[in-house]
Amino acid sequence: MSLTPQVLLSINLPSCRTLRNDASPARNEIKDRLLRELENNDFAACWIVHDQRLENTAEIAQLSDASQEVSVYLNVTTSPNQRAALSTQLTNLTERSRKLGVRVTTLSTNQKIDEGNLNLLVRNRMSMVNQYCGIQKTLRSIKSLEPSSLRFGIWEVPAPLQWTKQISNPVGELILKSAMRFQSKRPFQHIQIDIQSILNNKTSVNKIARLLRSLNRMREQGKIEVTPIRSAAIVLRQLQFKQSNHIPAA
Repeated sequence: MSLTPQVLLSINLPSCRTLRNDASPARNEIKDRLLRELENNDFAACWIVHDQRLENTAEIAQLSDASQEVSVYLNVTTSPNQRAALSTQLTNLTERSRKLGVRVTTLSTNQKIDEGNLNLLVRNRMSMVNQYCGIQKTLRSIKSLEPSSLRFGIWEVPAPLQWTKQISNPVGELILKSAMRFQSKRPFQHIQIDIQSILNNKTSVNKIARLLRSLNRMREQGKIEVTPIRSAAIVLRQLQFKQSNHIPAA
């Protein structure tokens, strides 16, 4: 199966409740700017929402012609009983999202889901698990990995290319590195924009805008596809069927 390289685009959106009062306007300004840039380039991204009340979620999902994806971040590390915590939070998430008319199929969290608890994701119709929410604390960038199959129908999202850590790097360098990776057999790359790390930094916001335009040019040239995380599940199901349930190792 011939596959155009897929860029999985995600945006990590912090909750206003966790920010200083003076940081909320900057957060909202960046959110609105990114929505405009996505619209201008006809891109859909996966917005990782850290507010389980899902405030602004319907706005993000519905105000764009290119339907934006919403993923909700669940913190399950503080509970000794992961299954109970995950079950409760998933039930609440499903009820809230249904009332808003927003479908959530990508779960974002801060640790691996125990294998015995993956059936909870199936029950709540999750297909992708994203463990990478925000800039990592390590100084070195995380290598881009292939999606891994957690169980039939559920995949782990590949680690993102952490580029906002090095604000001085030109966007062109990122695109060059991306193009080099696309020449390999690995068909997926995850680019994540972390809003909290770029609050009050107009330079990095402008670079992100240029990044999106560069990705759009690559897409128009037929070199890549730019999609939200949920779209990877469709491609992965096709690959899994074609390759007899085998996904190449990273």
